[in-house]
Amino acid sequence: MTQILASRLKSIGIISDRGLQLGRLDDILFDENDGKIHSLIIKPITKETLEGIPRDSSGNALIPFKAVMSIRDFIVVNERVLAIQQLKTQPKPAQPAQTLPPIQALPPTLPSEE
Repeated sequence: MTQILASRLKSIGIISDRGLQLGRLDDILFDENDGKIHSLIIKPITKETLEGIPRDSSGNALIPFKAVMSIRDFIVVNERVLAIQQLKTQPKPAQPAQTLPPIQALPPTLPSEE
């Protein structure tokens, strides 16, 4: 088992699995109840980087920990997981009001032949 000190992770670079530089690690968000890592708080290299990913009050991107593929000299994250995260957080487009076809008068009933 490889051990890494948390202090070494501060400001480590974040790249995608395709080699795109995304930013630097600012902090880690843990679940208080079970101690599991919830998200990485990333300082994106530009405002456009990680657009559509949820942000904290400081404008840092919140990358779900499930996107992390490896931690070595860089933290490598899966672009596919990020794309899914972006889709989940996009506002849904307003649905146009559905218009029903006009009600047509029923044809007059013919007297039955008895």
